[in-house]
Amino acid sequence: MSWALGCWTLAMVAGACWSRAVVGVLTAASLALWLGAAGRGALSPTGGLEALMLGLGPWLLAAQRQRHERRVQRLQAKEASRMGRLQQRSRALRELEQAAQHTEAEIAQITELYHVTKEAGRALRIEELVAAVGECVPPLLQTRRLRLVVQGRAGEPAIAWRVADDSHGELLPWEQAVVERAAQAPTAGRVALREVNPAAPAGTETIAWAPLRTEQGVIGAVLVEDLPADRVETLAIVADQLALQLARVRFYQVVEAMAVTDSLTGLFVRRYFNEFAAEELRRSHHHRLPCAILMVDLDQFKAKNDAYGHLVGDVVLRETAQLLRQNIRGMDLVARYGGEEFICLLVETDPQRAMGAADRLREVVEMHPIRAYDEVLRQTISLGVSCFPDDGTTLQDLIARADAALYAAKRAGRNRVMRWAEHRG
Repeated sequence: MSWALGCWTLAMVAGACWSRAVVGVLTAASLALWLGAAGRGALSPTGGLEALMLGLGPWLLAAQRQRHERRVQRLQAKEASRMGRLQQRSRALRELEQAAQHTEAEIAQITELYHVTKEAGRALRIEELVAAVGECVPPLLQTRRLRLVVQGRAGEPAIAWRVADDSHGELLPWEQAVVERAAQAPTAGRVALREVNPAAPAGTETIAWAPLRTEQGVIGAVLVEDLPADRVETLAIVADQLALQLARVRFYQVVEAMAVTDSLTGLFVRRYFNEFAAEELRRSHHHRLPCAILMVDLDQFKAKNDAYGHLVGDVVLRETAQLLRQNIRGMDLVARYGGEEFICLLVETDPQRAMGAADRLREVVEMHPIRAYDEVLRQTISLGVSCFPDDGTTLQDLIARADAALYAAKRAGRNRVMRWAEHRG
């Protein structure tokens, strides 16, 4: 009987843990051992109940285990399905976050580009444009080593405005090489800096460029050292905007020059001279500095016009104007006052120096041969000088007295310098 009980116990364990085949074998074995121990006689009702319990117990336990396993599998399937949906939603959320970050980055870039366009659009001169570039563009391109190269007009060299060290000047040989590449390139590009500049510092790796291209052609370039690869496209966009602004600045300069310069001689016009001189006179009065007005007139100019024609006369006017402009200091001003008459303002100049400067101008013009078509002519000038504050304290008085001294010089024989104080004396 103990063997039957042990075998039945194993059958119950098999019902809880193992497959039905094992349960069947152990249940049959336990029934056989129990029947063998109970004898072959007819079973009593109690014995039959015991046999039924011995046979059904392991099977009921196995069936319960299978139902439990199927329930667990269903729950696991539901949980797996739920986890799958959660993973899909998580991936969708991450993709949405990435798209949002990308959109935010694009919005930030567009905002920065708008800021560049807005600040550059305020510039009316090249210096103002360079200042706007130095403020707005480096943060956008993530570098400070930036150069704005502006091609010169006919006969003028290109100028490189270097943002990193706040300087400008003619192009270095390697800068010229990169600008030439930019002029031939359809868009922005990069190259190893050592390839174009063997003397480049060890810390720099690449030089990127973008041409400043307009309908009239390439008018400059933007050069950037160590530009990140993902910013090359941004550089191209910035260059397009700067090209438009640079073209606008140049157009403004042309219009401004036409408004304040004489078309024949290239000198400033009388209106601009009066505005500039009035401001300079206020400064001289405030700081107690001397200055001088020179009135200049071409001697016998009408006779040359009558003898050689107006075309030759125009050449004489232009040549004389250039001589005057080339032989005064950069801080001084010369303008065409009307007809064949010019006017000069010598700032921070006392009477003695003013007379010396006037006489040098007279000598330069007298000694310079003027080639006008088939003619080689000589021209002389007469000059009248008035000095602030000795000869007057207002611009009108100084001009009037310099003009009076000029006509005194003409009456005295031309080709000479006369000061108003001397004429008055």
